[in-house]
Amino acid sequence: MHLTRKAIISAAIQVFSEQSYLKASVEDVASRAGVSKGAVFYYFNSKIDLAEAVMKDILATIQQRVDEILSSVSDSGEKLRRLVDLTIQYARMNREKLGSLEFISQICRELAENNRYEFIKESYEKIRDKISSILKNAGVVKDQIRATLLMIILNGLLHYTFFYPKPLEEKFVEELKDEIVKVMFS
Repeated sequence: MHLTRKAIISAAIQVFSEQSYLKASVEDVASRAGVSKGAVFYYFNSKIDLAEAVMKDILATIQQRVDEILSSVSDSGEKLRRLVDLTIQYARMNREKLGSLEFISQICRELAENNRYEFIKESYEKIRDKISSILKNAGVVKDQIRATLLMIILNGLLHYTFFYPKPLEEKFVEELKDEIVKVMFS
């Protein structure tokens, strides 16, 4: 990826998380990236094109992390535990930037309203199918339902960790991971 394009995407993520996607302007993104507004439009025809690139970048990073987790250990339960860890780490990393969760929701709505949501759905399904495969190989009968349930649990955990007034205690996190794995394999 061209360095200027990557810098614009990175700047957009920062600006959108600080101001929200809806309030941020292309000028704000250009200023943060240290480029002209014209440079932004050289790479992206519109703000929604930039939003799509931002989501693709975020999803690629998530997909890469999920793939690293799934290939790093052989134990099925440990794979799920590490996915829970990844979710909690992401929420903790972004806890101070409350707008980061909001801007992702705004971009997803904008893309859905403009019939540009398919790649997000595909990314979600790719991760769900990998989880389903892990569960199926471990003998779980309703592997797709359980994989979908895990995706919902992780999304809820992300929101809970993000907005809960105090961080989750490590002891509680360990018990939570154990319980999630137990439910997935029951």
